[in-house]
Amino acid sequence: MTANEELLHLGYTLSPKDIIRLAKSLGVDSFVDRVKSYIGDVKAKPMYPNFPSQVMVIDEAVFRFHQMLHYLSTYGIEEFTGARVSRGWLPEMADTTKTAPDAMLLAARVISLVDVKDEYILPYRKILSVTERMDDKQRLIVSECVKHLSAQQLSSVNITFKQNLLDVFNTIFTSELSADEKLANLHAICQHTGDVWKCMDYALTRAGFHFRTSQKRLIVKLLESYPIDDFTSNLILSNKKAERTLLMLKYIDYNEYSRKKEYAEAVASFRNGDMHSWESRAKYLVESSNPQALDYYAQRPGMMLRSLTYLIRHNYITQDILARLSPNAASLKTQTLISLMSFFSRPESAWKDEKFYEAKCVLDVLSPLLLDRLKANETVLRGKKIYVDMPEYDLDQSSIRVTDKSSEGGYIRSGLAYKIPEEVNRLRFFVYWNDKQRVDVDLHASGIDLNGERIYIGWNANYKSGALVFSGDITHSDAAEYIDIDLNAAKDSVDTVSANINLYSGYDTFKEIDECFVGAMAVSNVGEDIKLYDPKNCFFTHYLTGKYRKINYGYVDIQNRVIVFDGVVNTDKGYYGEMVRNNSFSLGDYLDVLFRSQDAQVAASAEEADIVLVMGKPTKENEVSLIDNNFFMEQLDKS
Repeated sequence: MTANEELLHLGYTLSPKDIIRLAKSLGVDSFVDRVKSYIGDVKAKPMYPNFPSQVMVIDEAVFRFHQMLHYLSTYGIEEFTGARVSRGWLPEMADTTKTAPDAMLLAARVISLVDVKDEYILPYRKILSVTERMDDKQRLIVSECVKHLSAQQLSSVNITFKQNLLDVFNTIFTSELSADEKLANLHAICQHTGDVWKCMDYALTRAGFHFRTSQKRLIVKLLESYPIDDFTSNLILSNKKAERTLLMLKYIDYNEYSRKKEYAEAVASFRNGDMHSWESRAKYLVESSNPQALDYYAQRPGMMLRSLTYLIRHNYITQDILARLSPNAASLKTQTLISLMSFFSRPESAWKDEKFYEAKCVLDVLSPLLLDRLKANETVLRGKKIYVDMPEYDLDQSSIRVTDKSSEGGYIRSGLAYKIPEEVNRLRFFVYWNDKQRVDVDLHASGIDLNGERIYIGWNANYKSGALVFSGDITHSDAAEYIDIDLNAAKDSVDTVSANINLYSGYDTFKEIDECFVGAMAVSNVGEDIKLYDPKNCFFTHYLTGKYRKINYGYVDIQNRVIVFDGVVNTDKGYYGEMVRNNSFSLGDYLDVLFRSQDAQVAASAEEADIVLVMGKPTKENEVSLIDNNFFMEQLDKS
């Protein structure tokens, strides 16, 4: 109980069941310290230590003078003398001791304990059984887990997102396992030779188009471990892929290492041009207006789904397309349906515009398909009374990110709209970084006021503007920057505010920095003794580890009082990103379709419900986590 109380000060808690499990563990005494080591900290003071009060009263001329002196002491000295500067000048400002914590403003997040015997298979299954690409952190976890799993364990997890399969394949392919172990493990993760061709292409590219003899033998043996019909049908799916397959056959010296005659004969036929691709036949039927085109496309429902606009532009009727797809709805990827729904959805007022006619036609197909697809899911929700217990989130302002989710997200989903509690007076974005050499990281904010005018806060813009205030730009390592938004002042003047982080100098990407810790925090009280950083009040935090220089970190919708983690890499030339609303098909809309598909009823209270739906980790027996179950976007067992 003491350990759990200490966890609460960090913003986390355990379920009652896990408190009992921890009490029986030999590691209980060191548990909180271990958790602390995983949680980031802001270990440096901002340029003005009594932020935000010092900045709010400082004269602009003084602020700019301080800024120039700081730049001269780093970039200036290095330019004039050629000597490296590790730390720049900072103004001597009053610095009171900050020991008082703010009130607890956000609900503690639940973390769960894992049995040590499941330490490799559980994260492997959790990450790879969902139809979403791994982020950088998940990729590291999976690469470690793969080394400790048997072929039988690997085969128990169907890797539903092919990009993830490529990474797992290459990890095994380049590992120190024996040839027989590699063969067994690769066969366990590849469902058919189509998977093998994709993975081989990926591995070949990363090997600089040069495989060792042992690797060539392994690939050929793997290809010939599948049935001949599967091998033949996957040799040529499209003309473009056929060209790539011919190239790969050359690089693996297929004829030299093949040991099965019928497979070699199939390759010879393919090389002689005796095979025709499915794709070329489909396009011929469509463009010649052949009545058999839709039936032919229906042989590959996923391809038909991705070709909706192509078919509609060639005057095929939406009802006829839907009639072919509906019987195959269970084989479609929910992720693809969600992505398309989000892309083509528009606000109700937009449908009057004729330019959205095509989008409306596509949605006429997608909407019933999504319902049919989710009906095929046998989930724990089927026929039950459901209570949605997510008071911290605005589901109608939340979007479901799939193909465009953040590579830095981890357990925190990009697109989720966190409600800002009424007792929260300020929102604080922060960044802390440190490295053995001088690194300059910048925090910026851009907003739109209620008149549609732009607001910019940062090193090359305003340092304060109405409701927004910046702690000052620091250009050396072991430093922190903050931007505060006064929500009470902003509600009458500001619509939205976006925050982004840029790596100005020191390295080419965030991945190279020893530590770059960022986040967004709720603040109720400000004062000379109040801590500037309080982990228990952070909506979300991240260590930036990606191969990029700029990231649109998050945005605040002032009028709706929500904050959203964005985490999208910014490819613009400028320093400032913008908030992009994408809520026409919201998480609330999705849950409505999900409940209808499962014949579930929405209960008025948790006491009346059979199942309580929560966002994060469950704490009670009848709770089910949306995040842990990937928003039920693919087939789940009833258990």
